[in-house]
Amino acid sequence: MSEFNCIFLGREVDRSPELSRYAESFLNYSAAEWNKGGGDCVFSYIEDGLSLAVLVVLHDGKGRMSVRYDLARGRKAYYSIGSKDEMNTIVDVGDDRFVPLGSLVSPLTAWHAVEDSFVKPLEMPGRLHWMNAEEIVWPE
Repeated sequence: MSEFNCIFLGREVDRSPELSRYAESFLNYSAAEWNKGGGDCVFSYIEDGLSLAVLVVLHDGKGRMSVRYDLARGRKAYYSIGSKDEMNTIVDVGDDRFVPLGSLVSPLTAWHAVEDSFVKPLEMPGRLHWMNAEEIVWPE
């Protein structure tokens, strides 16, 4: 059996997430709302009790979001690309959450990743460009 779980802005785990419940927070983005809720959301696709794919969205408090897609098979992680030239510049988006500066995209673009992951959770969302986390130069 497969299912989605969602941890969204510090709320209780939603074991039956519906996209419509989350659209407003992306499409009418409010930094205050995201800050109040911890600034992140995690959508997990689970099959037979195993997490197979995870989409993580972190906001930077300035109207942009970093999206990470983790695929359990092969243990691969990918970051959205907003600016390829800045993918090796690592920034703290708050609470010691470090992301590539170049991974920051608009809330609408992040929402597209959420929508796509609900349709095909075992495929990287197709409306974004991605970079393998192993290609990013992380500080020591």
